[in-house]
Amino acid sequence: MDLANSSFFGLLRQRLDHLSQRQQLISENIANASTPGYRPRDVDSGAFERMLAARASGGGLAMSRTNAGHMSPGGGGGDVQVITRDDSETTIDGNAVVLEEQMARAAETRMQFETGLALYQKGLDLIRMAARAPGR
Repeated sequence: MDLANSSFFGLLRQRLDHLSQRQQLISENIANASTPGYRPRDVDSGAFERMLAARASGGGLAMSRTNAGHMSPGGGGGDVQVITRDDSETTIDGNAVVLEEQMARAAETRMQFETGLALYQKGLDLIRMAARAPGR
C-alpha cells in the first residue's frame, strides 16, 4: 500500500506544494519591491478550494475498497495557477508591490504551511499507532 498517494496524504501534499509555490512568488514580489513597473504575482487561492470541491462532489475523497485491508489511492497533480494581483497601492514608477501586504501574506502562508505539516505528522502518528502490536 502506498500511503504517500492515499487521499489524505495526497491532498496534504498538494496543499503543501500549493503553499510552497505561493511563498516563492511572495518572495519574488518582495525582491522586486523597487523594480519599476513590477506587478506582484500570487497563486489563484481559489484553485485549491475548487479542486477540493470537485473531488468531493465527484467522490474523490470517499474511500473505495476492493478488500477490507486496501485503500484507494488519491492524489493527482494539481497545477497552481499564477495570477497577477496588484496590492492596494501603485507607485509613480508603476510598481504595485506593498511590502506590508506581502509580509502579511508570507506570514499567513507560513501558518497554513505549518498547519499542513502538523496534520501530516498526526496522520503518520496514527498510522504508526495502528501498525503497532497490541499492548505496546
